[in-house]
Amino acid sequence: MIPTQQLLELLKGSASLPEILQQIPDLDFPGYLQSLMELHDLKKNEIIAKTNIQRNYAYQIFDGSKHPGRDKVLQIAIAMRLDLHQTNNLLALSNNGSLYAKVKEDAILIYAIHHHYDLMKTNELLDAHGLKILD
Repeated sequence: MIPTQQLLELLKGSASLPEILQQIPDLDFPGYLQSLMELHDLKKNEIIAKTNIQRNYAYQIFDGSKHPGRDKVLQIAIAMRLDLHQTNNLLALSNNGSLYAKVKEDAILIYAIHHHYDLMKTNELLDAHGLKILD
């Protein structure tokens, strides 16, 4: 797979778009989630146990039959201990935007992700600042 930075340079350059597009894999939320699970050697049941997501619904998220909202994606990312880049990729692939440091809630989430907080500690931090917890 072509590194993202190299792909960006190709897109900015004079290379042929059809040639560039041939190098881009078909990437979707469940596929990326599966690749992250393999990369981090995690199992679905281990991840689900660390979230507040109902078990059946969580399995539907993992298999792609349900499209998760932002909170659910963040719960999964936190449970998997993903870094900010991986978390933002998951958010983008699920059509939930990405975390933006100039938004107070997002800044807290970025802080929690960077410091490897679990879901409980992340929710305590959100609540301590008068913000809605990940539910």
